[in-house]
Amino acid sequence: MPAPPTIYIVCSDRGRNGKTLLARVLTDHLLIEERDPFCFDLSAPEGALRAYFPGRTALIDINDENTRAKLFDIILSRIGRDYVIDVPGAHLARFCEAAGDTNLPAAARAKGYRICVLFVVDRDPASLKTAVALEEMLDPDLLVPVVNRFVGTSLPEGVPGPVVTLEKLEGEVRMLVSNRRFSFRSYLLGDDAGVPARLRAQLKNFLHGVLGGLRNLEPAMSLQSLHEADL
Repeated sequence: MPAPPTIYIVCSDRGRNGKTLLARVLTDHLLIEERDPFCFDLSAPEGALRAYFPGRTALIDINDENTRAKLFDIILSRIGRDYVIDVPGAHLARFCEAAGDTNLPAAARAKGYRICVLFVVDRDPASLKTAVALEEMLDPDLLVPVVNRFVGTSLPEGVPGPVVTLEKLEGEVRMLVSNRRFSFRSYLLGDDAGVPARLRAQLKNFLHGVLGGLRNLEPAMSLQSLHEADL
């Protein structure tokens, strides 16, 4: 039986800590798993995520009432597929307010969705507090802390449940994957012609860390559903 459609909310209370990079890998991972994700990029007007998936991404200005309504209308009317929402840190509070106004958790579950929040916990301890508050506000089926080794984190060791880790990407590798023509999906499917041999070990280490965490999301959500059914 195929997994239920899921709304993935990739977010943090800080900027420039790997959210869009994670959203890219997540989207490519879902495509490899033969899902059909559609993305919402809330970084209008820049369109950081849309640059990598122009054909399956809508650019949303969360501060504009009309485009904000489009975000929730599409999700709640075009059901049956996964959605990836990339929320910049500067717009997290506004997104949560809009989600609350729409009663997104209840409305999404009524349509058969699950909600998974991937929150990049920054090195400031206040970021961890935001993650706790966010879980209460959005009431997701699963909130997954994300550790970015490049920027550091305040997440303590040994927290229960899945954790997604972004290992450091530095120098040439960082520049390589930032190129709009680079596709994690193509690389994972065996097209490594554009990646110099000397860079492959670092890239492999990064993908091993992040994909290991992403592959744990589905079992964790399924287990959570079974637990709730037993209550």
